[in-house]
Amino acid sequence: MASFRQGNPLPVSSQIGREIAYFRSYYEGLRPAVFLSYDREAFYALDGGEFRVTFDWNILYRTQELSLGSPVYGTPLLEKGQTLMEIKTPGGLPLWMSHTLNKLGIYPTSFSKYGLAYRHMCTNPQENDKRRTLHAC
Repeated sequence: MASFRQGNPLPVSSQIGREIAYFRSYYEGLRPAVFLSYDREAFYALDGGEFRVTFDWNILYRTQELSLGSPVYGTPLLEKGQTLMEIKTPGGLPLWMSHTLNKLGIYPTSFSKYGLAYRHMCTNPQENDKRRTLHAC
């Protein structure tokens, strides 16, 4: 975070570091505006395939205290007891998973944690008065 605030290069050189450096130079003045956290359980195929399923819960956001070293707190994005399931596969969904989801009445939808946090910030400006000028709703 300090490198972003002070405009310094990242302390470690890597491919992702170079991508972040390019991104920062392209979008000059970019700085963190929202802290997003969640608990995750991830599952992957034991056969070496690329099929993965993740479950995210306790999805929180805040516009204050953006350091990763800060305690975890914020405004919940999901209702109590809700969990976000994401299926990641390079090709089609395995037939057994398709049957299971269909049987349970679970169907694909589009969801963005950051998008929902942004909508919350736009509809609840009292929660983020200090950062209000960083986004246009």
